Amino acid sequence: MMKIRILALTALALAGSLVVSRPSEAQEGPEMEAMKASCGGDYLRLCAGMKPGGPEVKACFKRNRANLSEGCSQAIAAYQRSRAGSSDETDD
Repeated sequence: MMKIRILALTALALAGSLVVSRPSEAQEGPEMEAMKASCGGDYLRLCAGMKPGGPEVKACFKRNRANLSEGCSQAIAAYQRSRAGSSDETDD
């Protein structure tokens, strides 16, 4: 039980960095909170062996886009829409 709780807390803490490519984008907001809440299970299921917050996790989520839960996919899309006007870079 304790191991599951630790994994869940770790996943929630790490989920916020899944689609963040630059530190300046790591600002907290409702979209980031939604990602943290929605994508932890997807991280554990699809990308758990990868360094949390690293570029490997971002690439893993992109590769597994079709396998993400609906809630996680929606949270990532909302986050990307919220960041669209604040960056010159387009990050598919």
